[in-house]
Amino acid sequence: MAMYGVTKTALLGLTKALATELSPHTRVNCVAPGFVPTHFASYITIFEAKRKALEEMTTLKRLGTTEDMAAATAFLASDDASYITGETIVVSGGTPSRL
Repeated sequence: MAMYGVTKTALLGLTKALATELSPHTRVNCVAPGFVPTHFASYITIFEAKRKALEEMTTLKRLGTTEDMAAATAFLASDDASYITGETIVVSGGTPSRL
């Protein structure tokens, strides 16, 4: 998990650096997802008790979905986010972030 955390942190810096390098014609942003039960995370979500514990840790009392992540990404790609660049948006249902 340490290496996973290091690579995620590197993405924050890469987002800032690319936003600076590619501006003003290209916006670069990042979505930092909370826990989403995907195939990658199935080693945790197959256990009902662990899944429930994760749900209880979120303010919204549910895990995220791939649709939640897609909606945030679509917003960042839209004209509604035309003045946002170099940012990381945490989509975690209110789970405290350690970014």
